Amino acid sequence: MSNHIRFTQHAIAAAVASLLAGGALAQSGGQIQEVIVTAQRVAQPASKTPLSLSVISGDDLKSAGAVNASSLTELVPNVQIANSGSATVIAIRGVSSADVTEKGDPSAAFNIDGVNLARPQSAGLAFFDLERVEVLRGPQGTLYGRNATAGAINLITNKPGDTFGGNAAVELGNYQTRKFDGAVNVPVNESLALRAAVSSSQHDGYLRSTQGLSHNYDDEDSLSGRVHALFKFNRDVTLLLSADGSKIRGAGPGTVPLTTFRSASGTAQRTATPSVQGNIDDKATGYSAELKANLAIGELTYQGAHRNFDRKELSNYGYGTDTPAPYIDTNAGYSQNSHELRLASVFGAFKTITGLYWFRERSNIDLSLIHFPGLGRLRFVQDPTLSTSKAVFGDATYSVTQDLHLTVGARQTKDDKSRQGFSIIGDPVIASGVNDAAVSYSQNTGKIGADYALSKSSMVYTSLSTGYKAGGFNDGTRATNPFLIYDPEHLTALEVGVKGRFLNGSLTTSAAVFGYDYKNLQLTSTAVDANGAISSQTRNAAKASVRGVELEGKYAVTTNDRINFSMTYLDAHYKQYMPTLTSDWSGRRLDKSPKASVSLGYTRSWTLDSGATIDTTLSTRYTGSYVLSNYSKATQIRQGGFHKTDLTATYSPNAAAWYVQGYVRNIEDKSVMTSYGDSPVDNVGLAPPRTAGIRIGSSF
Repeated sequence: MSNHIRFTQHAIAAAVASLLAGGALAQSGGQIQEVIVTAQRVAQPASKTPLSLSVISGDDLKSAGAVNASSLTELVPNVQIANSGSATVIAIRGVSSADVTEKGDPSAAFNIDGVNLARPQSAGLAFFDLERVEVLRGPQGTLYGRNATAGAINLITNKPGDTFGGNAAVELGNYQTRKFDGAVNVPVNESLALRAAVSSSQHDGYLRSTQGLSHNYDDEDSLSGRVHALFKFNRDVTLLLSADGSKIRGAGPGTVPLTTFRSASGTAQRTATPSVQGNIDDKATGYSAELKANLAIGELTYQGAHRNFDRKELSNYGYGTDTPAPYIDTNAGYSQNSHELRLASVFGAFKTITGLYWFRERSNIDLSLIHFPGLGRLRFVQDPTLSTSKAVFGDATYSVTQDLHLTVGARQTKDDKSRQGFSIIGDPVIASGVNDAAVSYSQNTGKIGADYALSKSSMVYTSLSTGYKAGGFNDGTRATNPFLIYDPEHLTALEVGVKGRFLNGSLTTSAAVFGYDYKNLQLTSTAVDANGAISSQTRNAAKASVRGVELEGKYAVTTNDRINFSMTYLDAHYKQYMPTLTSDWSGRRLDKSPKASVSLGYTRSWTLDSGATIDTTLSTRYTGSYVLSNYSKATQIRQGGFHKTDLTATYSPNAAAWYVQGYVRNIEDKSVMTSYGDSPVDNVGLAPPRTAGIRIGSSF
């Protein structure tokens, strides 16, 4: 075991011991504000929520420059988020899903104001005007459903308030970065309040093309807006109506050949010769209604939502200057409807949550690989792909004493999936095949737990829970593909944790020890069938194991000094898995599961004689090495351990409602691999390089 892993383990053990003895420590000057979260579907302080939970405020997100989901990688322990094409792939504690096609499901639930986004392609378009982001680590199958085996990410937007006001900010930086975001809150009368927000973000591509393309890959050109209308009919009944829309354009995400990344250094690692100019024109829209009513039996909540996501993308396939150049043309549409009804009640010593859930998604996709070498064209037309999920769930907490609580939860889920379509090979046509499959699953998941208050501001908890993600199908039919159907994914997780507020509120910290046992872990790769067609194949790994320790916290040393910290240790490996007939991966690590990570941030505030303030934040994060896998080739590549450092400085004049902020992120300019593909050659995606800029904002 390496020295940095030993250091991490010893540091975590020492920190947990000091946490438990916190009452004996000396009082400090500052305070960390308590945060109210809704991670368990009811409002409660984060320090009294018995699960692994990280909360990032909207202000902290702005300071960190978090404009998409992948930004959470630098802010939350044991979370790795990256792009796979235009999709967002979320890995929590080493568990993720690489199937981002119309038939695939994510392993982590991504929710905006309680509405689940089924498509990972649209997960990165909502990071503006946020009150907070909650990241729940570990299976959330009881309250969040089938696709929450790894955890859940909840985005909570700012809602309409009773006071007129707003804010706006512009940002300029390297790579021709240009950003704007703003919001306005309008109380119409005592019964109605409105809030509207908009965000625009552009920057040039981070990957340099040697062909002089008009737009380099890994660029951004997005525009998003959101409107809330909050009706307060009386003290007990409210209705929130919401609508949002987003557009994302540009060349889109890109990759570089693995050989280039390994042989080059500096900016040369980000240089490639893509076959064509990429072009993305994606659109997302959503509408939702949330009705809350305080009744004699508890708080009743109904939430209905409709979302659309339309993809029109032209993307690179290969590198070089072949004529004609191969490329991928994608046209797809996704439409989802969901309804959820919940009742939160208190009956004496019991607190309960019961609910019903219904979800349906329909999608169609027409994807063509044009100028494919040797065949001319591969075309995949799937219409429709259908997915429905129905569930009934309940969660009950019994107060044995004022300090001891026992919790039992259960959820029954029924999933149905089907797809019809076909594959056409060649131009002119050489062969064609039918894609026709349907599966149904019914599954019970549950949770038992206990928590005990060590004091008024600290607690210990433990839980045993199960998670489930529905199985599915690959290309073909039962007659043509012996691996057409793959099984559901199952998880059993045990966790023990401690959290609380100490030193009169100047220190908030949490620590957890956890163990997962996975069965039939779903893994996706590409394969070439007998006709020469490239297809996405999902198979089940027999068994996998995840064990780990986490520690995170915030400490207000004084009223002007604050420290943020986190440390993790993770052992995630296959217990039994053979990706090919001759390769045994038993004991090998799961993807994106670094054994150790450590982060430390220091914020210092100064007040000048004029009354103006200067706030600076210096933060650094070390991430241990991790692997990225190619299951069809039975190969793994290693991303070595690395550290990244960010610096932010903000100046606010006395009694002025404006500020100026300068920032530098990834000061080391470290190039980090985040994805690994093999079509048509081995290639990798990269995290952003060093970025720097200035932000000017105002509020009124």
